[in-house]
Amino acid sequence: MRARACIKCKEYVVIHPNNPQNQIKIDLFERKHHLHTLIIVDIDEIKDQYQVFKVNGIANSSTISA
Repeated sequence: MRARACIKCKEYVVIHPNNPQNQIKIDLFERKHHLHTLIIVDIDEIKDQYQVFKVNGIANSSTISA
């Protein structure tokens, strides 16, 4: 599974390409981090070091548990 991650803030959002609600969350994530370095990585590479991006204090509902 892939994620969009911000190197500066150490936050990520899971990518689900065919999910319109997920696309909205990705757009919000990219707007919040628009001046930061963003990357696309496998979840396994960052899940222990990065935090899930939260929209209005609520974590992305499509996160995976360790």
